[in-house]
Amino acid sequence: DLAGYLVLRGEGPDGPLTAITPSPIKETSYRDTTVKPGVRYVYAVVAVDTATPPNTSAQSARVEETAR
Repeated sequence: DLAGYLVLRGEGPDGPLTAITPSPIKETSYRDTTVKPGVRYVYAVVAVDTATPPNTSAQSARVEETAR
């Protein structure tokens, strides 16, 4: 009953992450087109099911990337 994944993003290694996908996506890859060049971003994903309200998994490991 997997609905998909939410992509989370933040701007600091220890800061909060917020969802940048408005609804769960089914794809296993995602291109963030809203970044600012030179800014270091932190990403994680969570899985969401189809229950009402949806159950959300724990966050994945965080990954840091600098936008180009």
